[in-house]
Amino acid sequence: MFKYLKDKLSRHKSDPFKKEGLKICAIYLVIGLFWIYFSDRIVNYLFKDEHAILRINTYKGTAYVLCTALILYFLISDLLRKVEIMKRKLNESYDELSASNEELQSYVEELTASDEELRTQYDQIVEYGEKLRVSEEKYKSLITEMQLGLALYAGNPGDDLYHYKVVDTNYSHEVLTGFKQKDILGKYFYEIHVDMEPENAAKLIHTITTGEPTRYERLQKKTNYYYEVIAYRPMDNQLAIIVNDITKRKQAEGRLNFLSYHDQLTGLFNRRFFEQELVALDKDENYPLMITMIDINGLKLVNDSFGHATGDKYIQMVAKVLIEGTRDQDVVCRQAGDEFIIFSPKTDDAQMQKIIEDMNEAARKMDVNSVPLSLSFGYCAKKSSDEPLPEVMKRAERYMYKKKLLESSSVKGKTVYTIMTTLHEKNPREEQHSRRVSQLCEKMGVAMGLRDDEVKELRTVGLLHDIGKVAIEEGILNKPGKLDEMEWEEIKKHPEIGYRILSTVSDLSELSEYVLSHHERWDGKGYPRGLKGEDIPLQSRIIAIADAYDAMRSERSYRKALSKEYAVSELEKGAGTQFNESCVNVFIEQVVKDDDIYECDLCSI
Repeated sequence: MFKYLKDKLSRHKSDPFKKEGLKICAIYLVIGLFWIYFSDRIVNYLFKDEHAILRINTYKGTAYVLCTALILYFLISDLLRKVEIMKRKLNESYDELSASNEELQSYVEELTASDEELRTQYDQIVEYGEKLRVSEEKYKSLITEMQLGLALYAGNPGDDLYHYKVVDTNYSHEVLTGFKQKDILGKYFYEIHVDMEPENAAKLIHTITTGEPTRYERLQKKTNYYYEVIAYRPMDNQLAIIVNDITKRKQAEGRLNFLSYHDQLTGLFNRRFFEQELVALDKDENYPLMITMIDINGLKLVNDSFGHATGDKYIQMVAKVLIEGTRDQDVVCRQAGDEFIIFSPKTDDAQMQKIIEDMNEAARKMDVNSVPLSLSFGYCAKKSSDEPLPEVMKRAERYMYKKKLLESSSVKGKTVYTIMTTLHEKNPREEQHSRRVSQLCEKMGVAMGLRDDEVKELRTVGLLHDIGKVAIEEGILNKPGKLDEMEWEEIKKHPEIGYRILSTVSDLSELSEYVLSHHERWDGKGYPRGLKGEDIPLQSRIIAIADAYDAMRSERSYRKALSKEYAVSELEKGAGTQFNESCVNVFIEQVVKDDDIYECDLCSI
């Protein structure tokens, strides 16, 4: 039995409450056995009376109950105390467990949130990685395709510039520098740039050392590109070189530099160069320094007659004559519109005279619109440093103007008649018209009793009255139909153009006033100035009548010639409004009444 109890106790060691229960039972059992076994023996030994033994047994039972109750009370109280302690501990453990559970739950939630955050971050990292990949491809493609050349060099710590290797280049770098990527990748700097200028190499070394960007410009002889190099250090032991094609900019700079010292129209040196060269040539080794001034005769006349485009051609041909007629050591400059100057080092008067004769001969063989080139020369030599250069130039200029006064008038006179020939070639009908108007004016002068010189002047101005039409477009002059408003406005410019042409010739300057006013009206409604009545010169009034009469009596592209009667009636209608009435009367009664030049065989068309 004890073995059984021992086995039970050992089996329930892990359960303290069962152990305590077994312990109480065992104590109760031991006490009970002990009490039963020994109490009866003691009572039987001490007492022999059965009634006494019965009372004693009753007392003994009561005492046993009380003792066992008391013992059980203490044992059960102890058990309950332990149970209470255990309960309290269990409650505390439960609270701790609950707190731990809450904490664990919090940790689980945090872990869950962290997991979500990590998952989100992972997704973002994947997304950013993809974007970075796309961006790298994009920018790599951009760098590959961009117009700027790019080369990346890399070296080891302590390497100098010449031991940096090429690690990457783009296509534009290949085009601009001529270095193919496959030929230079992995090569050292010194193997590629064998002709690098020391000053440029020093700039690149400075960039590698300090990290400060640098730039320089260079002509690549291999490709004939002029490019700008910008170098910077992306990371330690790296050198990035950006190559920018500036060939067009350099060409533009070259053109600007050329234009700053050259005349754009002729290509000759300009006044700015002249002022600088003047100082540079004024040295003893260049004496005698010959200074020759040249002026174009009749350029304004050419401009007014044929337009500035023709005038520009005239100037260009003059420049050609001067260039071809001078020597290599001579310097030819264009000072202004029609003025040129030549510096001739170590040249005496005889040499200069021969050069001028040759240039004059060449000029006479050249013409623009049948107008021959005409130049006036004046020269003077500076023979020592004592002579002020401005004074020498003034003497050359005075000499040139003296020659110009002698030559210009005859040249301009020839030019005027060349202009008339050109007009008649453009429109043959104008030649016949001018001759008839000239005859009518001459007859009118005689009929009005003018002096012989005035009649001669009328005949001449009759020939020249439409000279301004030389500047009118040929298509307008020869148009088969009527002119539109814009074309008519162009035609109305010819009196002013004629005035400008004739006013340049001193002998014809007075006639220019008559030409300017030959389309004015007696009532003030004419052009170009709107003159009225007696303000219109007599010669202009006469030309107006003769011009109108011939226009009606001549055949036009859009109509046949009108009759004499119709023309006379139109003049009579215009008398007092368009024409001077007294002049119309003389014209009708004395010029065309009995002798009509349109019926004269000599004047037939």
